[in-house]
Amino acid sequence: MNELYYSFNTFLRHKFNNQKVRKIPINAGFSCPNKDSKLSDKGCIFCDRFGSGPVKAYNLSVFEQIEKFIKDHPKVKYIAYYQAHTNTYASVEELRKKIEIVFNFKDIVSVFIGTRPDSIKDEVYPFLEELNNRTYLSVELGLQSIHLKSLNFLNRNHSYKQFLDTFQKLKHMNIDVIVHLIVGIPGETKQDMLETVKEMNRLKPAGIKLHLMHVLKGTSLYDLYKRGRFKLLQREEYVNLIVYLLEHLDSSIVIHRLTGERDKELFYAPEWALNKADIINSIRSKMKELNTFQGKFMKC
Repeated sequence: MNELYYSFNTFLRHKFNNQKVRKIPINAGFSCPNKDSKLSDKGCIFCDRFGSGPVKAYNLSVFEQIEKFIKDHPKVKYIAYYQAHTNTYASVEELRKKIEIVFNFKDIVSVFIGTRPDSIKDEVYPFLEELNNRTYLSVELGLQSIHLKSLNFLNRNHSYKQFLDTFQKLKHMNIDVIVHLIVGIPGETKQDMLETVKEMNRLKPAGIKLHLMHVLKGTSLYDLYKRGRFKLLQREEYVNLIVYLLEHLDSSIVIHRLTGERDKELFYAPEWALNKADIINSIRSKMKELNTFQGKFMKC
């Protein structure tokens, strides 16, 4: 390939004819079965009270959030990113009401929906297929790891089989799926992480997001970390791991993210992770130093 890895920016340029495209993070007010006591009342061990969604716009309606973002970032095209909590965890009527708002804005060219692999009811799939016929749709599935021990540690309360079933249904409808993975889960070895990447090569999702295992204030993970129950990766460890995993990842899979980030008021550790640009530059520098690229050892 001509670049070090297949970046999301490169994908967007090709997909939207070199138009500048920005994501609008949206909190549509949906809940989560891992927080409302259907599965658990604790949530995932790493999840903050905003459900990974926008912090400053949570009290605005979906329309107001979109309108404000476009006003603050004019003269580009937009992806409406339903980010906070579980964005298919509702009736079709409620989903339609909150998602079809995007069609009021002519410069929104795509919809991304973040959800859990156990939270798309059968009756929701036709609605997603309809959306996919009206705009470019991506569904982001939080997996984090293929390993049961890791899913249990994270309190995910879904199985890898549930992920596979949902993934295959979406793929059968030609809906692009983006898979979220966490690098540095306590207890996972380098080989464990490689096995997850090799499984992505087998499944061939449209893209993946690689998140650094980091600690946010007010989470269950924060309590464990404060008690010294696990260690986080050091900066150099993380950079080397990401390079290694990219070397073994199919070059056709788009890299939507190379690290995790969050608002400073929520973030706790590791401190080095606050400088996202530095991490990405370090990953790129290491790849150049090693003369390597995404997919280099995929067949090994």
